[in-house]
Amino acid sequence: MSGPEISVVIATYNRAGTLPRAVDSVLAQAGADFELIVIDDGSTDATPRYLGALADPRIVARRAERNLGPSGARNLGLELARAPFVAFLDSDDAYLPGRLAVPLAALRADPALVCTLSSARKYDRDVPREARIPDVALAPPAFEWALVCDLIPVEATSITVRRDAARAVGGFCDALRLTEDREFLIRLSRHGGGRLLSDVLWEKFWSDEGLSAQWNRQAAGLIAYVRQRPEYLARYPRLASYLASKVLVGHLRDRHYGVLWRDYAAFRAAGLLPANPLRTIASHGEVRRYRRAMREAEALARLAGPPESWR
Repeated sequence: MSGPEISVVIATYNRAGTLPRAVDSVLAQAGADFELIVIDDGSTDATPRYLGALADPRIVARRAERNLGPSGARNLGLELARAPFVAFLDSDDAYLPGRLAVPLAALRADPALVCTLSSARKYDRDVPREARIPDVALAPPAFEWALVCDLIPVEATSITVRRDAARAVGGFCDALRLTEDREFLIRLSRHGGGRLLSDVLWEKFWSDEGLSAQWNRQAAGLIAYVRQRPEYLARYPRLASYLASKVLVGHLRDRHYGVLWRDYAAFRAAGLLPANPLRTIASHGEVRRYRRAMREAEALARLAGPPESWR
């Protein structure tokens, strides 16, 4: 008997309230022979009891010996995956119909692709909106630059990859708990291109406890990310400055003044912001205009790499 066509990895920690929704959304998928690997990252709630009661033979549940964080837990799932393709799902998100079949078809149709990213329906405080990305294929250099410059949204639930390539780059970075998905794909882009899918294939739900909602940790997360990707400071300092100033603008908008000054000092100490505030403002405006211009489908289709003046 042949193995599954695609493996789905859910890494979960204390999400007993949302994990059943995530699991059910995978079990409802049609058009793909799959296995579902659920990694319990040391949960202290009802998660172990829920997983122990599951009887579907397509589900493989494992409990980490210690809390590994989202990267380490996903990597454990990646090690267990039997299929040649792997999709990820955060335990507070859910799949929509076609989430497995559509990326699987795209990856099989083009052996040069190493990854697909798909569009989502997102709920901001229970208000739904569609977050569509253009339907375009990116060659490896363009895919890498689009990731480095944050021209395309990256969230774990959107990602489907070739298993062997994901393992070859070492999976997700254990040192990161924020932006670990983007950093993983930057390394993966050296092995092939990426395909953006405009199909709305998954749902993201708001959670006050979710990592993406923890604005007070954004600066520390960005600094840790840049440590893993030194090209930001060595080759693209204006881009590093933009990413840092974007965090500060968010704090200012939301009136988080105490965190604003704390994070400004941390960014300066880490070398992400220049000493001259006018230079920071100029870089922010330049990068913002570039990113807005390059996010359209036609611009992404022509993308080859960073602008000559940024090299």
